[in-house]
Amino acid sequence: MFFERAEDIERGLSLIPRLGEVMPEEAGKEVGSVYERTRTHLRVPVVNFLFRSLANYPPYLSLAWDRVEPHLLAPRFEGAADALRSQSLVEPVSDSTDWASLGDLSQIRAFTDTIHYVLPKLLLVSSAFDEGLGGEKGAADGPEEAAGVRPGLAEGTTSVAPVGPDEASQAPEEIFEEIRERHGHPDVASYYRGIARWPEFLKVAWERMNPLVGTPAYQERKHDLLEAARHHALGLPLPSRSEVVERGVDEQRIGELRAILAVFRFRLNPDTLLDVSLIKALLDGPEAARSSRFSFAARRHPSP
Repeated sequence: MFFERAEDIERGLSLIPRLGEVMPEEAGKEVGSVYERTRTHLRVPVVNFLFRSLANYPPYLSLAWDRVEPHLLAPRFEGAADALRSQSLVEPVSDSTDWASLGDLSQIRAFTDTIHYVLPKLLLVSSAFDEGLGGEKGAADGPEEAAGVRPGLAEGTTSVAPVGPDEASQAPEEIFEEIRERHGHPDVASYYRGIARWPEFLKVAWERMNPLVGTPAYQERKHDLLEAARHHALGLPLPSRSEVVERGVDEQRIGELRAILAVFRFRLNPDTLLDVSLIKALLDGPEAARSSRFSFAARRHPSP
C-alpha cells in the first residue's frame, strides 16, 4: 500500500536527528520568509518541526511552500482539515482525573487547542509534499481559490516554550524517551515538550494514552487518517519532482527529502494528531475532540 515505506522511514529516522533543525532565530532570509508564512497561513504562532527539518533544504522548502500556500486559507482546505480532525479520536475515554490540580489548565487547554487545530493541516501539507516528490500530479493549476479569512493568527491560538533537553528533569526526560520508543519517532513532538512545563500533567496524560498506542483501534484510525489525507492532498497542486530538479535539488537530496517526509507523514503527524485528540477528549470530552473552535470553515457552515 502507498504508506508501506519502511526503508524511507528508517532512513528518515536517522537523517532527521543527524541534520538537526533550523530554528526560527537561525533562519536566513529565504527560510525566514517561509517560516513567517507558515504562521500566517496555517494560522498558529508556531513553526512546526516539519518545516524546521525541511529548512535544511532551502530551495525545496521555498518551492514546495509556494505551491501550496495559495490554497491554505481556502474553505476547501480548512474543511479537509476539519474532516481529518473529526475522525482522529481513537475512542472515547472515561476519566475522573482532577486535571486542574496537575497544571495551569487555561494555558494547557489553549496550547492543546492550538496544536489540535494545526495538526490535520500539517498532515495534509506533508502528504502533498510527499506525493509531489513521488510523481503524483495532483490538481491542475487553476485560479487562486478565494480565501475564507485573511492571513494571520487565529484569535486565541498560543504557543508554549518547549522544554529543551538541557531543561528537562529526569522524570520528563524518561517520559520523552518512552514516547519516542513507543511511537518510533526521531524526537519528541513539540507538543509534548510544551506540556512538559507541567510535568505532572504530562505524566498523567501519557499514562492514560500509552495503553492505546499501537492497539488495533489506534492503527485502524491511523490508517483511515492516512487514506483520507492522501485523498484530500491529491486535490491540491503538488510541488513536482521536475520543478524540484529545476531548482537545483539533485537526486540524492530528493531521496533524503522523501525519507524525511515519510517520517512526518506516516509517523509524527498522524501519531501526534491521534494523541492530542485523546488529550483533548480527556480535558473537554469526545465531542470537543472532533472539532476546533479556531476553524473558520465551521463558522461559515454551521450545523443545521
